[in-house]
Amino acid sequence: MMVISSVLLSYATYVQYLKPSNLYLNYKLAFLEQFQPWRILTSILYFGELDLIMVLRLFFFQTISSSLEQHTFSGIANYLYYLLLNLVTITLIGLMLNEPSLTEYFVEALIYVWGRHNQERELLFMFIIPVRAQYMVWFFIMINIVTGRSVQSNLIGAIIGHTYYYFAYIVPKLPSFKGIHLLSTPKFF
Repeated sequence: MMVISSVLLSYATYVQYLKPSNLYLNYKLAFLEQFQPWRILTSILYFGELDLIMVLRLFFFQTISSSLEQHTFSGIANYLYYLLLNLVTITLIGLMLNEPSLTEYFVEALIYVWGRHNQERELLFMFIIPVRAQYMVWFFIMINIVTGRSVQSNLIGAIIGHTYYYFAYIVPKLPSFKGIHLLSTPKFF
């Protein structure tokens, strides 16, 4: 569903049905001047212009997302709860940083958690370069540094992913928490 929404958003901007500026997170437009709460979702789901890079990013996102849902979170309810936690955290950070597009933050957080659960798995980046899953986020940071792009979204996404992983999987193993899971999916979910 997320992939279909992302493709439709990119297509809508490609045919100029929508302007990208209508999809970005803007606090005033979303909550104060006009009530446009969809900007929270579209700022994460809009992967950019409809081109080959967008298709590759979306394919990578779909692969990781599917793996997380089926193997890591063992079902849609747990995965949706994880996505909701990500959405809330990333939106709050996006509002604090006045960042209009949150897609990369969102994807980097997913990649981090996926990499922690699939540490030994190896991927071929660009079908040539082998990269272990646990280093994928750092590999993307390196690529952004080499190409002169900002690493802010990579680092913040990794921090969000690490924070989730720490509280969901490390903290319950600490003796002082005695197996208490702080981020377990609520029963009503």
